[in-house]
Amino acid sequence: MKMMKKLVAVVAALTLTVGMASTAMAASWDTWIGRTYEAAVGKITTSNDGFTAKLKSVGWMGVWGGQAHYKVPTTKGKQYTLKFNISSSKLDKYVWVKIGNDKGSVLSVGEWIDCKKGKTISFNKTFTAKGSFKMVSFGFGGDNGTRANVKQDGDAKARYKRISNKKVDGSRLKADEYAEHPTVIKVTGLSLTEASSAGGSSNGASNGTVNSNGTVNTVTTSDGTVATGDFTPIACGATAVLAAAAIVVFAKRRQED
Repeated sequence: MKMMKKLVAVVAALTLTVGMASTAMAASWDTWIGRTYEAAVGKITTSNDGFTAKLKSVGWMGVWGGQAHYKVPTTKGKQYTLKFNISSSKLDKYVWVKIGNDKGSVLSVGEWIDCKKGKTISFNKTFTAKGSFKMVSFGFGGDNGTRANVKQDGDAKARYKRISNKKVDGSRLKADEYAEHPTVIKVTGLSLTEASSAGGSSNGASNGTVNSNGTVNTVTTSDGTVATGDFTPIACGATAVLAAAAIVVFAKRRQED
């Protein structure tokens, strides 16, 4: 009977630990989508490791006409690995992925993802953070490459410098026709992890495939090992240990009663 009670206590502690780890690593998202034809129109839903943007139209207000921000911080000088899978269901679509400041003058990551309709792209990049930032940002509104002088579009100049095709989405079809097209932008398997000292290159360079127009199809680098999130793994472990101790004490008291 004593052994059974101890076994129950251990199982309960392990269950509690797994539950706490899941909660600690839950993603936090901030999303926005327009309400008029200028911006993207549709609905965004999120999960722990991604989002789905069901767009009735992509609009023509630029990439930030539809946006999703994965709120996990990075610290300047540390090395990280960013991974995700991304797709566009019905339309060839450029998506801007950024870790950096609002103006784009400091970018740890600044990549145009060239999503071909119906195809899934796997992104995997190890980099050294050039600043301390709070999130990974995805901009997926329609971008015709004419916004470099739009004051409200803070990083337009920086992002157009990172693509040789300045028309971006406007090169697909006529701008007004393209803006009205529906598609579903989907991101899954998203993770931002702090790289181990032995993993990745020290300068954050990738060894993936980059298109001639400056966009990325598939980027592959070394994987990281330590996950970042709303709570640190150490804190979760300490809490779980305390909880397990409390369960064991409770079981012992029940045994003595």
